[in-house]
Amino acid sequence: MAKLVVEVGMELDKHLIYYHDMLVSHGLSLSFACITHDIYYTKENLDGLSENQIKNACIRLRKLDGVIGVNKDKKVEDEEIKEKEKELISQGYRKVFDTKKLDFQYKKSDWYNYIQLQDIKDVGLLVYWENKKYYHLPLDQQHKALLEELNSYGFNFKESDLGVDKLRTLYYGKKMYSKNQNG
Repeated sequence: MAKLVVEVGMELDKHLIYYHDMLVSHGLSLSFACITHDIYYTKENLDGLSENQIKNACIRLRKLDGVIGVNKDKKVEDEEIKEKEKELISQGYRKVFDTKKLDFQYKKSDWYNYIQLQDIKDVGLLVYWENKKYYHLPLDQQHKALLEELNSYGFNFKESDLGVDKLRTLYYGKKMYSKNQNG
């Protein structure tokens, strides 16, 4: 049986620059930033689904703008998105989400992954974190370990804090919370 990977997406209450400065002061560097435009399409009813189930029930088209830190040749152009959108609609898909976010990724030089600060339209400012060194732990213990690790970089989360499910929040039009934004 595959292990469940926990990712936390915790809501933040200060400005983005505050958290940028905090992470940099704890030895992390900004390695990637962009403006992301995500459009999700589905044929399915999303009522009652978890965050991960909604994600898996959708096809996502993504456009990146203002990219720093990656190969800019990988950008998808507007015409490609319009063509793919026409194809999906002709196959019976409908657009369910159209959202933009500012995405900033921070890491230490020896990390494979990164702490993400995302300012998501109609959701808010969130910090995302997952770490493969905790994958062997049960869900609750992964959640606790991830929050403790975030706290070591200056955040102040309690073990009982829940993260914001982005897609469920967009779908229901109100904040939806859980312990695992990958669940």
